Amino acid sequence: MKNFFLNLTRIVEANPKVYFAIIFGIAFCLMLFIAEAVHIQKLAEAASTKDQAALREIIQPVASRYTWSRVLAIAVMVFWSTMEYRKTKKQLGLK
Repeated sequence: MKNFFLNLTRIVEANPKVYFAIIFGIAFCLMLFIAEAVHIQKLAEAASTKDQAALREIIQPVASRYTWSRVLAIAVMVFWSTMEYRKTKKQLGLK
């Protein structure tokens, strides 16, 4: 475990893209969450209904799309950071 963290430190120092991939993934998920909140608020105002069941039926497809968008963003972030990690690990000749 100690070797893993030492190698990770060397890899991040040699290629900060690993770190930036994680930061960008988290920032993009946060932006999607804020966009979802604004979008749902606008839909709720436009629907102007007091019926919670009808409102839930309107909001659920939108919320589902944003959820899957965040899942995709996390998957891309994991793939990107893993590729950068492996590329740098190979360049440094680490096991």
